[in-house]
Amino acid sequence: MHFKGVSLLRCPMRKYWPAVLVAMFVVAARVSAQDAAQQAGAPKTPMAEAAVGTSVENRALLGAAESFAAGTAKLACFARITDAADSEIEFVWYKGDAEQARVKQTVKTNPYRTWTTKTLPADAAGDWRCDVVQGEKVLHSVKFKVQ
Repeated sequence: MHFKGVSLLRCPMRKYWPAVLVAMFVVAARVSAQDAAQQAGAPKTPMAEAAVGTSVENRALLGAAESFAAGTAKLACFARITDAADSEIEFVWYKGDAEQARVKQTVKTNPYRTWTTKTLPADAAGDWRCDVVQGEKVLHSVKFKVQ
């Protein structure tokens, strides 16, 4: 075999190639193992997906929308939480900027599906939101209107 005019079969370094290749594989394996260990030990950031609807049935949100009729009696906020097992989250319901309710729940597994409901008052018309919160961090905020 020739490479740019040099025969690798006659090259005095050819007896070292197997050792060079083994060294490269060992270094690559160590770097890969260190990266995996760092990623496994790194704390994961809790995340949430959420939506508001009229009810929950068989662990599924029904009637999901961004706007609800003023006569709607009750709404549900359904969330899928990831990377937060063995911790607590809260659902915080707001009408405008005024807190209306706060429901604390324990996240048991990863991922974890959970929900809370809010009975709407007679004067429910306006802008609402339901925040899924862990500590001081809002994981997800769902905005909706009651008209």
